[in-house]
This record gives sequence, C-alpha cells and structure tokens, in this order.
Amino acid sequence: MHQSLKPIRGAAVALSTAALAAGVLVAAPASADPSAALKSARAAVNTDSTPSTIAAQWLGGELTNGLLVGTSGPDFGLTIDAGMAISTVSGQGATVTAINNALEPRIADYVGDGTKESYAGALAKAASFARTAKKNPTSYGGINLVTRLEERTADVPKDPAAEPQAAAIAGRIFDKSESGNFANVVGQSYAVRALTLANSAEAGAARDFLLKQQCTSGYFRLKFDKADVPSQACAEGVAGSEADADATALAVINLVESGDKSQGVQAALAKAGTWLAARQRKSGAFRSSGTGAQINTNTTALGGYALGLLQNREGAQKAALWVRKNQPVDKYKCRTALTKDTGAVAYRKDRTMGDAKTAGIPAGARDEWRRATSQAILGLQFAPASKDQLRIVSVRKQARAGERVQFRVFGLAPSESACLQVKGDFVRVKGKKTGDKIVRKLQLPAGNQRRVGLVKTSDDEARTSLRVRN
Repeated sequence: MHQSLKPIRGAAVALSTAALAAGVLVAAPASADPSAALKSARAAVNTDSTPSTIAAQWLGGELTNGLLVGTSGPDFGLTIDAGMAISTVSGQGATVTAINNALEPRIADYVGDGTKESYAGALAKAASFARTAKKNPTSYGGINLVTRLEERTADVPKDPAAEPQAAAIAGRIFDKSESGNFANVVGQSYAVRALTLANSAEAGAARDFLLKQQCTSGYFRLKFDKADVPSQACAEGVAGSEADADATALAVINLVESGDKSQGVQAALAKAGTWLAARQRKSGAFRSSGTGAQINTNTTALGGYALGLLQNREGAQKAALWVRKNQPVDKYKCRTALTKDTGAVAYRKDRTMGDAKTAGIPAGARDEWRRATSQAILGLQFAPASKDQLRIVSVRKQARAGERVQFRVFGLAPSESACLQVKGDFVRVKGKKTGDKIVRKLQLPAGNQRRVGLVKTSDDEARTSLRVRN
C-alpha cells in the first residue's frame, strides 16, 4: 500500500466471518506471512502490498467451502496453489486455514489411496502445503505424506556400479497408478522441497536427480526421460530437453524454499537465474514454453518471483509491473463489469480483459482467472511502492463551468490503477514506471460553487477543490 497510509480494511474480517459460517474454520487461523526467503528478498526493496493483497482477497472469495471448484468438482491442485500463494500475503491467515480445513479431510482424493493409486507430484505438493499451513505433513488427514512420497522416490542402490540403471534413476519420483506415470520435473522440485524440510534420508537423491534436469544453459526441462534411458539428464538440443520457463521458475522457487545451501544447489540457482533474466523481455514479461507458447501473467509472475527470491530485484520488479497492468481496478466513477472482481488478474491483457470489462468474467472463463491470479499473487509481491503519499493538485484555483482544467496526481505506485474524477467527468489513470506525477484534464460541471477533484485507488483517496463559476 502507499507508504504511511491506511491499510486495506474489512475484507479479511468479512472472509473470516464467511468461513466460520460455512463451518470450515475449526482451529485458530494459520499465519499468513512471507517465508524467510521472501522476507530476505524483500528486505532492501520498497514494495507495495496492495496488488498482492487484493488479489489474495479476490481469490479467497472464489472459494466454495474452502475449495476452488471447477466444472468437474473440487480442484485440489489449484486450491493448493492458491493456498501457498495466499500464505505469502500478510493478514490472510484465515483464508489459509479455511483452505487447509477443507483440504485435509479430503487429501486422499488428491494424493491417491496409497495402494493402487499414489501420485508422487501430488504428495510432494500436498506435503509442501501442509508445512506452509503450519500442519504436520507426516500426519496430514491421517496420511504420512512424507513416507508415501519416499515410497514413490527411487532408492539409491547399494552397489551403483552393479546396478547402473537403478543408479541413474535414483531420487526420481514415480506415480503408482492404473492410468500411468505422469510425474515430471515440477513435481520433482516439490518433492525436493518436501523431503528436505522433513529431513528425509531420500532428500539428497531427490535433489541430485532434480539437478540433472537442468541443461547447460541453465533452464530446467519439464519432462523426464523414459525410465530405461541410461543418462536421465537434460541434454540441450535433444528432443525432450526443451527449455521450460515455468518448470525453471518453480524449480528455483522450491529449491530456495527447501533451504538447501549446498554448493551444487547454489550453482544451479545461479545458472537458472541467469537464464531467466536473459529470457525476460524489456517489458518485464515472460513467454511460456511448448505448444501455444505466449506471453502471459502465469509465466511472468512465476519468473519474476523466482528472480526476486534470487535477489534480482530489478527483474522481479519489472515482472511485477507487467503483471499489475493485467489487474484491472475499475472502481468509483470508473466502474465496469469487472468492478465486483477487483483484485483478479487476467491471463493476458487482450480481448479477454476487454470483454470482461463489458460483460464481466464469463462462468466458463472463471477458472482461467483463478489460475492466473493464484500465480500472480507471487509475482506481485515485488511490485514497487509509490514514492510519496497520494495527493491531487488543481493547477487553477477557479474556472468557468465547462472548462477543461488540468489536475496533477502524485504518489501513485508504478502501474497502479486509479480513478481521477470530478462531478460529471472522470478518467482512468495508471502510475508511471518512474513514479512521477500524472497530468490529466477534466471538464468542470455547471453551477456556481466549489467543486471537489478526487483521485481514488483500490485502498486510498486524495482530494482537492476549486471554485467553479457559470
């Protein structure tokens, strides 16, 4: 929020009350505070908490009895993504608790029954969330998620020379499922995080296998080789080892959050950070990988957050500014059909957002907005703050009715949306990257009286006045 100004009020309390009414808050709210890694990364950066807070509040409002529900029922994976992102936002502990209390009793629906079905990536992500929610992953919903994850992690053979293929896949995660094995590098990165934080004996092997998935340029690929391939390592320029920006960013995030300070991990993080920085566009955006690759808020937010955790504050702030442009805040006289969804982040700032401003977010597109917002919360953690307090100045003390008079707005954070208004006229404005003043003209209404010029953001306002004569 703006420095030294009032915080956002009411939304967190309202959400907590709603959650209690739904019967999902049965314990004291979990804490929702930045992790030690995020606190360290933000220590020397003056950031604006408003965009991540309103995004977290919107996403919390999308929960149905503590879960995000799609057309096919509860989406446990997306709910965990949302919970882990919201947990980085101060003051949102009630929402994290609501998610946890809804998820924990149904965790088997997500991770499998442990006999015929046991999903490694889901186990890893669930264990990571449990710890984020201040719960014990070894007894989460009656399941020892760590033990089950260890069961899905290939063991290091006693004699690697005698079992070269077993040695090649040591530490790799595998699904056990009648539907097949869909474990990948993203799940592997969550496994490293979960196993390391649990002090598992298998954490080192899981970490070493993850590091094999990094190519020489610094990126991580998304998919593993088939289990019978001898090398099991990323091979740049070879089919199956294509660069993946999302997988790279998530590998960085999970390695940092694992707390592993080993030389190999630090070297891998440095290489990945260099690759991500080189891939970032001048606008701050990142393009996704694979078929249909495009610039979007998901990839940009993850890439920016990863850069931020690696102390690349310039790259993190550039990404945050680009993501914030995709967070419409159309309120007051600048209202649109998206006003009721203030805080939501669009996947792309294209026709989708324009249509939503006119007709609102269609039911069929709501899932896309939820997915974009759950990742955007992370990237918005590094949105730069305003230089000073919000204020507005009229360049004239009096004017004629119908005249267009210049107003100057100070204290908008870069890319922050605001509504500049006077009775009968308004204009939408966004903070400049430089944080400098915004200059706009408004037409004055009729009537011999003093009129008020207002500038309003999502959480603050400032005003000035001038005499108007017919």
